[in-house]
Amino acid sequence: KYLVSSLSGPPLSSVALFIPGIPQSRTTDVTVKDKDGKICIYNSLMANFTIVYKTNTTNSTATLRLPETVDTDGSSCGTNSSVLMIGFGEGHSLSVNYSLSNNSYRAEVEVFTYNLSDTSSFPNATEKGLKRVEIRLQPYDIPVDTTYRCRSDESFEKDGITQTFWNVTLEVFVLNGTVSQNETVCPEDTPVTPTPTTAPTTAPNTTAPTTAPNTTAHTTAPNATTTAAPTTTTPAPPLPRPEKHAYNITDGNGTVCLLATMGLQVNYTLNGKPLLKVNINPNKTKAGGRCSTDGSESTLTLDDEEKTVAFSFNKSNSKKFVLQGVSVKLSLNGSSIFNSSNSSLGYWEASLGSSYMCNKQQTYSIARDLSITTLELRVQPFDVKAGKFSTAQECSVDDTSILIPIIVGAALAGLILIVVIAYVIGRRKTYVGYQTL
Repeated sequence: KYLVSSLSGPPLSSVALFIPGIPQSRTTDVTVKDKDGKICIYNSLMANFTIVYKTNTTNSTATLRLPETVDTDGSSCGTNSSVLMIGFGEGHSLSVNYSLSNNSYRAEVEVFTYNLSDTSSFPNATEKGLKRVEIRLQPYDIPVDTTYRCRSDESFEKDGITQTFWNVTLEVFVLNGTVSQNETVCPEDTPVTPTPTTAPTTAPNTTAPTTAPNTTAHTTAPNATTTAAPTTTTPAPPLPRPEKHAYNITDGNGTVCLLATMGLQVNYTLNGKPLLKVNINPNKTKAGGRCSTDGSESTLTLDDEEKTVAFSFNKSNSKKFVLQGVSVKLSLNGSSIFNSSNSSLGYWEASLGSSYMCNKQQTYSIARDLSITTLELRVQPFDVKAGKFSTAQECSVDDTSILIPIIVGAALAGLILIVVIAYVIGRRKTYVGYQTL
């Protein structure tokens, strides 16, 4: 399979197939061969596609993951242009057109197609058939006979669809059927050298001697010291604790299938600036999501005006569930300013039929530019009974059971120490002898 570069930065747009930051457990390896049986396109990547679609009652969210096994029907290699077509699932596909010029190649157009008739991925969808989203990519040139590599994640959004890519390796117009060992690394994977700061300067002391004419007195002006006025910055007021709120998702029958309670804060970095923090305001938040018909996946989306946070839960095995993915989108005046995600997390693990609880404030790393902070957290994404939380499994910082043996042990150690000290003191006696006269 193969994916396209990001809309926001040159590296993404230039590489049609790179997927630097998508949450996935295994990579998808794709090779396309020419008529002589030689490799002409090579791509290894991870990708997720989050799609908002309509149901009879509300909007739901589906997440498609690029599987390990895909087909490349429709791919082609030419002298100056090539097409990578990746088909997967029930009629879903991703295609990228590449062009070659002046010993470098670039991705031109990416088209993602999804099939709303796939009822397992889009349960209760009111629309059916194929839908497609076309993105014209920003130019980013990759030298011929080099492999493009980007481990960082990259996401971009259009028409309610968020595409996320990471762990991408790509080479198009492969020479002589041999994938190059030379690499072109995306800027996101390149370490940033911090800019040195300049200390404030202070003007040196100046002494101006002044002598009055025709007088015997010698008058000297006092030293005058000029110091640059300090720059004062008013610190931003501290962000209040996020407010706790309860959310629930119902299935097609109106039965509660997901419960969540939490206070939520989003922490992110933007354009290399210091960490920024925003709270999700429950009074302005609309909750959405879905529970899959086969009971293997649940999603919760919190939309707080210009802030959207989506949680994806999966069954890690037949007896556990985990928080698999988190995506965050921030906008300002209708324009996107931040978009980051990860769908291979594994947080909040608990047994099926129970809930996960962590009352103390905790911060979870999502991506290199994103983390979330929760407090008074409790979530149950599967097997909800009668619309109520089941018995909770507590996080380690909440679990006080470990304190009991520690306290008992400390008490016993203290008691033993007191007995030993008392024994030593009791053994000390002063013997008085006879003095010789």
